[in-house]
Amino acid sequence: MKIAYWISLVLLTIVMLISSVPSVLKLDYAVEHFCNVLKLPEYLLVFTGLIKLIGLVILYIPNIPKIKEWVFAGFAFDLMGAWYCNFRGMNSFTATIPIIIFMVILFAVYYFYKKLNASKI
Repeated sequence: MKIAYWISLVLLTIVMLISSVPSVLKLDYAVEHFCNVLKLPEYLLVFTGLIKLIGLVILYIPNIPKIKEWVFAGFAFDLMGAWYCNFRGMNSFTATIPIIIFMVILFAVYYFYKKLNASKI
């Protein structure tokens, strides 16, 4: 169970880093997609990137279960919003398949997290 948790957490970390680092650095392709395709304001780009990075750090800190629950919820809202905005902005379900895979990874991390911490409650 621990191995599955850590593998899924590392995968989630990679996914969130790939999405948040370009946002924080305001790389051209991230700004282009965020502003022109998704039609979202540029000031949200850096904010969402920073929040995701902070959330990732929190997931690696032990003994703060309530805050981790908030991080999982925040990541779920972020991914659901990303799915919806990409679906609407690109008019293509196929373009949203990676986001669906990222949601599955998030739910796997959460599932293993809950299983590992069930005995501690």
